[in-house]
Amino acid sequence: MNNNKIIPFHPDGDFHFKQGMKKIEQNKKTEALLSFEKAYELEQTNLSFMAQYAYLLAEKGQVTRGEQIIIEQFIQHQYDAEFYFIFSQLYMIIGDANKSFLFGMKYASEFPEEKYEEELEEMFEIDTDETDDITEEADLFVTSHLFQFLFMNARIEDALDLLNAAPLYIQETKEFRNLKAMALLFLNRYEEAHVLLERLLQEDKTDMHALSHMTLLYYHTDEKAQYEMSLSKLEVVQPMNDDDKFKIGIVLNFLKKYERSFELLYPLYKKNLFMSFQLLHALSQAAYHLDRVTESQEIWQKMQEFHPVSEVHSPWKRAEAEQSITDVEEKYFNDDDLFMRLIGIYRMSRVKPFEAIFGHPVWEAIENLGDLEKMYVSWLYKDVHFKRPEIMHHGMNVLYEHDYQADTYLYEWLLVVSVLYEAQVKPIDIEPYVAVCVYQVDTMASKKYVQELFGVSRYKFQKALETLSKINEES
Repeated sequence: MNNNKIIPFHPDGDFHFKQGMKKIEQNKKTEALLSFEKAYELEQTNLSFMAQYAYLLAEKGQVTRGEQIIIEQFIQHQYDAEFYFIFSQLYMIIGDANKSFLFGMKYASEFPEEKYEEELEEMFEIDTDETDDITEEADLFVTSHLFQFLFMNARIEDALDLLNAAPLYIQETKEFRNLKAMALLFLNRYEEAHVLLERLLQEDKTDMHALSHMTLLYYHTDEKAQYEMSLSKLEVVQPMNDDDKFKIGIVLNFLKKYERSFELLYPLYKKNLFMSFQLLHALSQAAYHLDRVTESQEIWQKMQEFHPVSEVHSPWKRAEAEQSITDVEEKYFNDDDLFMRLIGIYRMSRVKPFEAIFGHPVWEAIENLGDLEKMYVSWLYKDVHFKRPEIMHHGMNVLYEHDYQADTYLYEWLLVVSVLYEAQVKPIDIEPYVAVCVYQVDTMASKKYVQELFGVSRYKFQKALETLSKINEES
């Protein structure tokens, strides 16, 4: 048989979708789910494939994943109003009549010619004579629900875009101005957030959402007097409803007021209210810092259902990272030798998660370091471009990745960079100089060995060695 005549079969999305529908008819829903998943992966722009996959996910208990898929495509399709019908069907499947009805009304208001409103009346046995009021309620609910979903899953830019695309009368409500201020705050757009929050508090001094966000803003902008004043109000206030408890609890958690945060958030968690990435992340942090470690780990695991996050960002791993930074500070930052302090900064930068340094007391020690150390820190953490720190860091990374991690090798590299800098030599490739560095320190390493190890030609290695020798002779 001539194998060249065999026509390969590459099943497309439609093939897998039809297979899934057959499995549904056979009541083999787990197998159907796999087929719908393949169909969706192959053709993500096909709304029929997406909807059927999301519906079955919801039916199988994976509601959050189903919502996530629909919202992803809702954004990709520029907030296409047809998606409101898909949302409505999803919530009907899981028995959430209120969400299903309100998303359905939103769809009906966008497509009156479909007469879907009449179907809703029949399905939910509701008289929609006061259509304007119900449509307004649907607008408010749908926008708020989608915003919260995006925001709580760290999609801040998308959440803000959604608000800006909402009808103008929605954007002008107190609730939605607060949501917008919150999004702007988390995007570091402090001036815009301040304008909104200041106006909200002028209108209503008891607005707990605005007070929470303003406290957070003062914290970020280092306005200490205003921050302390706002924080003192937040810590003693008794929230009147669950929504305020959630908001204040989240903010206090961010500000490391874990005990009060836990008091406010834990009852919501036990009542299964506001279940989201944001709530579970805050509770896991608070529980850990209150020595409820097992509970913290259980909550962290539950949080993964909403938004998977590496364990390196967990409160217990972050605590380990913060201790590592403290150890580096104590060992290196008080050394009289500049190069040892630079090695300390490098070792600190290798601590994971990288952002563990933010908010750490080590910044007080950094303020007392010299200009080159501060330049290196700015290059590392503030995205300020300096050539010398870049060469220092890249060379130490190369050494580290080739298991030359001892201070002796890192120190020799910093010495090489200093010599080149003083001689105003700007190397295009640093690997030859790193190879020379190891060759000079490691008495067991031959020229051939370091050339092969660092992928450096004999010519480039020899040229780097001669350049350094010449500089040393002239000095």
